[in-house]
Amino acid sequence: MLESRINELIMETELLKKLSTDPALWPYYMFLAGITIFILKIINAAADAATKHLSEKVKKRKGLLSLSKVAAQVVMISLVIYISNAFYWSRAIDQLVPSPTSKPINTCETTVEIVIESDDKGDTHFMDTGGYLAFVHNDQPLLITAAPDSWGRSIAPKEYMYRGIFRMDATDTAVGKSVDMLRQTQYVQVGFQHITKDYSLIRGKALCVINSEVRFEFSFPAQRTLDGKVFVRDLEFLEKLLR
Repeated sequence: MLESRINELIMETELLKKLSTDPALWPYYMFLAGITIFILKIINAAADAATKHLSEKVKKRKGLLSLSKVAAQVVMISLVIYISNAFYWSRAIDQLVPSPTSKPINTCETTVEIVIESDDKGDTHFMDTGGYLAFVHNDQPLLITAAPDSWGRSIAPKEYMYRGIFRMDATDTAVGKSVDMLRQTQYVQVGFQHITKDYSLIRGKALCVINSEVRFEFSFPAQRTLDGKVFVRDLEFLEKLLR
């Protein structure tokens, strides 16, 4: 319990330090103060109206009338303070502890499985031929995951599945940029080195995990490829995740 309380005090101290020393938040303080003053004026007007209404019923009890007015003001002011604090601290905590999609990208791993039309048989680990998955904008990669090896196995007549576990390189241009920059993605591109360039994709899917926090999965539509590349252009899943 003591350790938990100490951690809470440390967080509160850090929050107060950040909020009091960040000039970018000062306009917000002024706005909040103005709103508070405006609401207090409304409270006083409401209290006066309530007092006038009560005065008709308690004309002979002046002490009760005064007490009723004070009680109404106290209740309303307490309510305003509570709501203001809730809004203020929730916003402050969001700034101090950002959401997973606004954090910088440090790691990214994707597991990709595609099923193509093929008569190949067997279960193989291709030690020297891997693949990649890239998020692309204006034909330039925003983020690339890749691996030097891959796997393949027959799963049904004329269906052969290729599987790759791809990771982002530590020097990738996406490192340090926020996760939500992937909102710029225009299409996702996948390729496996072992597959012939001309093939028919039956189906496919990819699971992507960024920073061990942001996880999303998407599917590849059936398509015919002549250059060994598979594309996903319907990116609604990214819009929903990063909005």
